[in-house]
Amino acid sequence: MTAFPSAAGFTLYHYVQHSDQPRYPYGLCGPFTSEAEASEALERIAAVFPSASLHIEEAGFAGDAGPMLAQAHDHARQRLAQLRA
Repeated sequence: MTAFPSAAGFTLYHYVQHSDQPRYPYGLCGPFTSEAEASEALERIAAVFPSASLHIEEAGFAGDAGPMLAQAHDHARQRLAQLRA
């Protein structure tokens, strides 16, 4: 299982957000365990959609949301793999 960091009772994650059309809780693509992993995803998405205005955001869920985030992380990685860059 993918390990997400925790702090002050929150399970933290990063995600790629579309600046003009925000989506929550995982943005355009996410969650990711680190800002570096989210940045790699942003670069991959930007290569396919160069006109999109994208940025990285950080968020968290109260308590141990690790299993839920790990499942969503696997789905995000599958979606990234389907991009043609």
